[in-house]
Amino acid sequence: MARAGILYSHVAQAAAQLIGAGKNPTVDSVREALGGTGSKSTIAPFLKRWKAEQQDTMAAVESGLPASLLQAVTGLYEHMQAELTRKLDQAKQQHAEELRAAGEREQQFNDELQAALKTKANLSEDLAQTRRALAQLQEAHHAQSLSLATAQAESAGFQQRLADRASEVTTLDHQLTQTRAQFEHYQEATATRRAEERQAYEQRIARLEQDLDSANRQTAVQQKTIGQQEMRIANFTAECDRQDQALHATQEELTAVRSARDRLTDQVRDLMTAKDNLVARLTVVQQQLSDQVRDLMTAKDDLVARLTAVQQQLSDMRAALAAQEQASSMLTDQVRRAEERADHLAQEKHTWLQDRGALEQRLLSAEQKLVALTGSATTA
Repeated sequence: MARAGILYSHVAQAAAQLIGAGKNPTVDSVREALGGTGSKSTIAPFLKRWKAEQQDTMAAVESGLPASLLQAVTGLYEHMQAELTRKLDQAKQQHAEELRAAGEREQQFNDELQAALKTKANLSEDLAQTRRALAQLQEAHHAQSLSLATAQAESAGFQQRLADRASEVTTLDHQLTQTRAQFEHYQEATATRRAEERQAYEQRIARLEQDLDSANRQTAVQQKTIGQQEMRIANFTAECDRQDQALHATQEELTAVRSARDRLTDQVRDLMTAKDNLVARLTVVQQQLSDQVRDLMTAKDDLVARLTAVQQQLSDMRAALAAQEQASSMLTDQVRRAEERADHLAQEKHTWLQDRGALEQRLLSAEQKLVALTGSATTA
């Protein structure tokens, strides 16, 4: 009587027992091992399933190998399979880590590439700005060079004018010397004729007194003119003092500009070398102007001394007027010519002051351009 409820485990156990006994499990042998129970139609699918799961075992059985050897080979195979799986998992894990590290390196490289591109763009922009600033500085330097050449040319013309004025002063001194010699010669001639003319002089004394009154009036007018000349000289001296103060203020401003120039960064040091040369040239021009102003003040003092000498000569002429009318007339003419020459020199000195004012205005413009140049270098 067939046993009801044959399961896959029953068939698998029976087949394993047959394999352990060294027999080939078949439907009939399995049914026999199960005690003759179970239908072949039930046992056959289970046995087929078991054989599919135990292909290696079945291949060994069919080849006639012992079961122990088959188990040993099976165990070795399973161990090798497990080891291979483990190594494969390790290789996959290592490969995944390497891929992750490669991705991180790639991301880092991309970041560095973006930073490098950004740095390159900034450097390109800085280079363009530097080039533009350099072009502006070169243009400003060219303009400053032109202004400096113009100032030097005007300074040369001014020196030539000053030389001409010095030559005229020398000529005036020579004329004054000749006048003194003529006056001394006239005094000697008068002394020889004084005894002969004494009687005629007593007769002419009344007329000379009248003429003396007229001469006194003329002398008063001349004194008034001399006072006006002295006032003009005082005004000229005050103007020179104001000009000196303005020049001192200009020097202080230039000193401030140099201090600002010294605080510039090393980035524009090469550009500032050209500016330093320009400042040095401006300093030379300024020194030349200071020397010219000092020479002018010396000339002014000489002129004042000469005018004092002329005034002294005028006093001598007034004293000699009581003794000789002709000598008084000659001395009056001498004084008039000297005053005209002094007026002419004063007018020329006024013209020179105007020229110097124009030159100082140009110097101020050059310093303003220099300040603008310093601002551009600082901005750059």
